[in-house]
Amino acid sequence: MIEAEKIADDGFDETDVFVGKDVLDLLSSSMYVNPLSIFREYVQNATDAIDDAVKVGLLPSIDHGRIEVNLDHIDRRVVIRDNGIGLANNEFSKRMLSFGASVKRGTDARGFRGVGRLSALGYVQQLVFRSRTKGDTKVLEASWDGRAVKRTLASADADSNLQTIVSEAVTLKRLEPEDYPAHFFEVELVKPRRISNDKLLNEVEIETFISQVCPCPFSPDFAFGEEINELLAPHGRAGRSYNIHINGMETPVYRPYSNKVAYSDTKTSALRSLRCFEIESIDGGTGAIGWLIHHDYQGAIPVSQGVRGLRARVGNIQVGHDRLFLEVFPEDRFCSWTIGEVHVLDARVVPNGRRDEFEGNAHLDNIIAHLRPIGAEVARECRLSSQKRNRLKTFELAADKVYEKLEILKQGAISDHLAKSIKAEIGTLLSEMRKVAEFDLFEDEGRRALKGQLREAEKAVDAHTTKSDSDVLESVPARKRPTYKEVFDLIYDCSVNQVAAKSLIDRMLNRLSRS
Repeated sequence: MIEAEKIADDGFDETDVFVGKDVLDLLSSSMYVNPLSIFREYVQNATDAIDDAVKVGLLPSIDHGRIEVNLDHIDRRVVIRDNGIGLANNEFSKRMLSFGASVKRGTDARGFRGVGRLSALGYVQQLVFRSRTKGDTKVLEASWDGRAVKRTLASADADSNLQTIVSEAVTLKRLEPEDYPAHFFEVELVKPRRISNDKLLNEVEIETFISQVCPCPFSPDFAFGEEINELLAPHGRAGRSYNIHINGMETPVYRPYSNKVAYSDTKTSALRSLRCFEIESIDGGTGAIGWLIHHDYQGAIPVSQGVRGLRARVGNIQVGHDRLFLEVFPEDRFCSWTIGEVHVLDARVVPNGRRDEFEGNAHLDNIIAHLRPIGAEVARECRLSSQKRNRLKTFELAADKVYEKLEILKQGAISDHLAKSIKAEIGTLLSEMRKVAEFDLFEDEGRRALKGQLREAEKAVDAHTTKSDSDVLESVPARKRPTYKEVFDLIYDCSVNQVAAKSLIDRMLNRLSRS
């Protein structure tokens, strides 16, 4: 038996620690499912830089911060620039060439893992960073050659490490500062891949993504925007929004919320009321705050509206998608009927590296437990709305039938026996309408409107008799009239569509009157 080799008492040899090249592949190509996530990462870094610029007095407030996303379709370039604090010349190289070693960890900054910076590397031919801070005499540039990175990653050399790739793929330069702001940071994506509708250069898709995910302001026209801002304002990053401009547009990108939900071109739902809530953390602090907007709950909100779901945000940046909190609803479908947000404040509830979910722990479980009553509340509103719609449909169908049957009576072509039966049916229909109009779950205004329609129908019934002023069959010999009425009764009795039956009988009566 061979005795196992003894490990030295003084521990392992540091030269045995090897960081392979595939780490870069994970950071640059495998982190995100949606390529547009790279815009979130760069906007997130830009907002942190603007916050820092405000802290040191470079900007009077975040309202003076500006994030620009410029798309050049001819040369296929994307430049994302902010006027934040920038990186000083003496720390630029170290910060640009570090991996997973963010100086933001432990601060209130939004980013803290130090991995999002290279998120675009797997999608472009070249990834360029430029920056300086106030007082620097030069602008520094770090340029990653995406093709060189891919070649090295694809090679069979198992001994290639991260340092080797960096030395082959990264170029550092000093640029003259004349054409650049006094303090800024920018990322340039050169020749991005044509992915699915060329989304990395698709202005519509980029704006849609940024408006939903990034910390954009609400539109001034959004009725609940000011109230939501007041709710979030005392909570630091959760209440901050930033001016993000695409292709030089002076109007910033706004959040997609408006004062109605458009289910289709002809079907809309007005927003009714705002419901704010607070969730206590395990140790008694504020774990999260949120808001919910009640509306008419007519069904699943179309994805194209960009507002559906109870969405999670940290630092006012969305985590995951519109179904992240699906489990808090009694039925999955109600998640898609919801409009609301949960702003997580508990620092122990942490987004994962991709920001598509949270890292599981007791503090997240606590927030989810407190959200279940919110999900139940939405479910009650959805079911109540469904009941109201069903009652209204019953009322409208009954009203249509009342007027339909009144027209038959007014026609005067049926027997007294059928007329008596129709009058009884009208009485039953009016009773159904009366019952709906008294439904206690309708608001006062809605109930008054229904009662007004009911009174109009009752007046119309009272105004009609079973016969017209003159006998519609007066041109027919008296001995034949009962036979004709019996035939007309039979037509009405056998017809599925009595409106069509009346139209047929009207044509027959017209023919008889001319014969």
